[in-house]
Amino acid sequence: MFLLLISSNIYCQRYTIQLYNTDNGLPQNSVKDIIKDKYGFIWITTENGIVRYDGNNFLVYKNFPLTSQRFTYFYGHPEKDSIYTTGDFEKAVLLHAKFPKVAKPLKDFTTFLTKENSHYFLYCSNFSYGATSVNFYINFKEGRYYIKENALTYVDSQSKAEENLQIKPIYNNAPRVFAINEILFYIDFQSKKVIKIEKGKITGSYRSPLFIDPKTKILWSQVNNQVFIVNKNTIYYCNYEKGELKISRLFQLNNVKDENFISAYYDKSYKKFYLGSSINGLQIISLSDFTTITRPLSKPESNFYSILPYNNSSVITAFGEIYDRNSFVTDKKFKDISPFIMAYDHSGNIITQKTNDVMIYQKATSYQDSVLLKNFSLKDFFFDQNKYYALFSILKINQFPEFKGVLTVYKDKSFKHPERKIFINSEPRKFIKFDQNHVLVGTAKALYKVSLKTNEIRNLIGKNEVFIRNIIQSKDGNFWIMTLGKGFYLLKNDRLIKMPYDINNNISSSHTILEDPRGFFWIPTNNGLYKVLESHLLQYAKDNASKVNYYRFSKNSGFNTNEFNGGSNICGSRLENGEFVLPSLNGLVFFNPLKVNTYYPKNMYVERAAIDNKEQRFTENLYLNQESNRVDIFIDVPYYSNPDNLVIEAKLSGMPTAKWETVGKDGKFSISNLGYGNHTFVVKMLVSDKGKFIYKKINIIISPYFYQTLWFKILAFTIILLLLYFLIRWRINFLKKKNNELEEIVNSRTKSLSDTVEKLEITKTQLHKEIEQQKKLIGTISHDITTPVKFIAMTAKEVLDKNDFNEQRMKKILNSVYKSSDQLYNFTITLKEYADIYSHYRSDKTELYSLYMLIEDKKILFSEIAENNNTVIINNVDPSLLIWISKNILSAIIHNLIDNSVKYTENGTITIKSEIVEEDITLLIKDTGIGMDEKKIEYYTRLQDNIENEKLLLQKYGMGLHLVLQLLQMIQGKIIFTKNKLQGTSFKLVLKNKKDD
Repeated sequence: MFLLLISSNIYCQRYTIQLYNTDNGLPQNSVKDIIKDKYGFIWITTENGIVRYDGNNFLVYKNFPLTSQRFTYFYGHPEKDSIYTTGDFEKAVLLHAKFPKVAKPLKDFTTFLTKENSHYFLYCSNFSYGATSVNFYINFKEGRYYIKENALTYVDSQSKAEENLQIKPIYNNAPRVFAINEILFYIDFQSKKVIKIEKGKITGSYRSPLFIDPKTKILWSQVNNQVFIVNKNTIYYCNYEKGELKISRLFQLNNVKDENFISAYYDKSYKKFYLGSSINGLQIISLSDFTTITRPLSKPESNFYSILPYNNSSVITAFGEIYDRNSFVTDKKFKDISPFIMAYDHSGNIITQKTNDVMIYQKATSYQDSVLLKNFSLKDFFFDQNKYYALFSILKINQFPEFKGVLTVYKDKSFKHPERKIFINSEPRKFIKFDQNHVLVGTAKALYKVSLKTNEIRNLIGKNEVFIRNIIQSKDGNFWIMTLGKGFYLLKNDRLIKMPYDINNNISSSHTILEDPRGFFWIPTNNGLYKVLESHLLQYAKDNASKVNYYRFSKNSGFNTNEFNGGSNICGSRLENGEFVLPSLNGLVFFNPLKVNTYYPKNMYVERAAIDNKEQRFTENLYLNQESNRVDIFIDVPYYSNPDNLVIEAKLSGMPTAKWETVGKDGKFSISNLGYGNHTFVVKMLVSDKGKFIYKKINIIISPYFYQTLWFKILAFTIILLLLYFLIRWRINFLKKKNNELEEIVNSRTKSLSDTVEKLEITKTQLHKEIEQQKKLIGTISHDITTPVKFIAMTAKEVLDKNDFNEQRMKKILNSVYKSSDQLYNFTITLKEYADIYSHYRSDKTELYSLYMLIEDKKILFSEIAENNNTVIINNVDPSLLIWISKNILSAIIHNLIDNSVKYTENGTITIKSEIVEEDITLLIKDTGIGMDEKKIEYYTRLQDNIENEKLLLQKYGMGLHLVLQLLQMIQGKIIFTKNKLQGTSFKLVLKNKKDD
């Protein structure tokens, strides 16, 4: 019979274990089943809820509207985003779109079903109820298997045809069948074979002692399509490919009871194995690409420094011990040599240091040692085609002990003929050939460039002090300077360009650089191993802005410690088989840089937020209220490697201070005091060694208060505009009103001023007239008064000159003097009266008074004279007539007119009456006296019309009527002289009755 069973036994891989239970994330310690969905999240069922694991955080769901929160196995279709787990009767929990919810179970996956009066429970994993006489059923795409204790029946889904196999598929109350790739496998203990069954028919068999071993436990999951064998704490992976059943040994667990394992899942993409226990929670076993080799138990601690490649797959240490990636190989037994200096000469001999002597271990004599240089302290060594170069340390004792350096160049490949010695004023650490004429020397204080021609030593650092640990030249000829505590530098054009630190600043203490064929640098540090592209470093050195992302490997990758060792002349070796070897504080780390996987996340999901500690789900838009004090946005990333390599940055774009902020390992970005409006939350995540990022954008929409809305602002703006409009309009109207008032005031004042000016003009005219009249009057008076005065003077002279006067002549002279004096007296009295009236008129204030009473006063004044002349004065003026005419002037006018009438009227009457004609008042004074002759009437009429130019005849006609005419001119009045038909004269006064302002 042809043997088809092939068992591939490989060496047991290195691994690290993380244990999770109720102390650090799980809600319960019984892990029933494990599965991975299409989005990359790990789901776990427990007896107290369902757990979603993203590689860093556990998200527990256990408040379903079910009678119980106990869950068992998974079934369904992960590729269709449709995973189920059992819940209450006729209820299940559906895992869809990364979140669980209660739903009806799939039609063909009920918890149990009945066939031919027998009950069958769903069987899709190794989980068993542990009860007696339990039957099971398994669903395949094309049919269903019914499993009883002594029979296996297959029913085709289309034809309903049945195939029966008389086998015993149930062993110790648990089925001993499993499925891979829709093929059923049955473990036949009797024939010690694994039987392959397809559509109810046996189509093959395989021999495998592991399956038949009674101590073997099978862990399988139909929905995961994975089968594992647990035997003596060793985990094997079983796969069916190309007609072969392959078994691969994965790892061996120590000090663990395998009988408690009930679920398992192997994530090939991350090389992680998830192992669920019925009582101890979850173990996550990370299979390593690194191998750490320690010294045999008989040896002391595994603390390694300088190492040299021994052959294409092994290294030799300062102890003389040889190791490969599997274990310790052999021991050359170097004794008491320095662990910090080892170097090959041109013949493959090992140059090293022992106490104060330089030693050589001869390859030809199986590495027997001998003293090469006595009392020399070697720090580093290299050779070229013709010469040896050595860097020695010497102790100088001045005021204080201090180490100095000596760079020695030998003429040939021996230590016997020094060609030149160049002294370095600092403790030497490392040196390297820079070019044909220069050597770079690193010391505890500086980096020097030494000329091999002129012995010139040039400090490339300047006044600053930097402790140089190592100098490496990459394939492209660039020189990289490693320091103690200050990171590493690129030497370019004799200038040091500092490289950026990693997020934890571990690169500050880096030891060396190993360059792989793909252009990646591998940098061991005091806290982890880092990988970075040289091109990214060179780009950063060029623009000082490019992002440099370091990938970190730590203890979880397979090291015994995160601390690698430096300080020696060789801090890492490159083997001919392509492997790198690094010394650490606890072991030698072997790895092939081309086979070490770097893990980056494939996708991220931003669809959860905690708003004031209350979780809310969303899709592309997150709606918030302004009342929310704190918002935590979760960036869910299924990532199952070192979280230090999860590079996620986020920012709120559109803000003045928006910048990329690093998202912590909890995957949470906190926001507070965000104003209303639409904000954009952008997340970017590194997904490759090449520096590629993927982006996710979320709209954060914060509802405004009603007074912050656009319509309210428009309304408020409109109201403000209206208010401004009405305010401006009111202001304009107010100003118009004010202007009108001011205009009225101005007009009034202007009118007043105009009136005043007009009055002033009139007054000016009147004054001018009066002045002219007064001039005429004064001239006339002067002329007329001269004659009587002269006559009186001449008469007096005549009297004085002649002594003889008769009585008649004396009487005549005295009579002449009397008449002249009387005439002069009357003339002077009249002139004084006129002056008084004129003065009073200028200061007189217009008042309303009765014309009738004024006439009555004058009537009383002249009544006695009138009675002497047997004359009657009759006052027919209207008693109700009130006038505004200047009382003093009118009184003077009436006085003169009545006086004339009384003088020249005897045995007659003087009648005074008034009339109102439109706005004028007519006052008529009519007497029955001797009357005025026509010449006087003609003279006074002509004088009234041309008073400014007419000559005054005062001496001939007296002052009375002249005064009346002058006064009438002052009150804008007029007099009409009329000779009565029978007897006497009538004086008609036409007066304007108006109030003077």
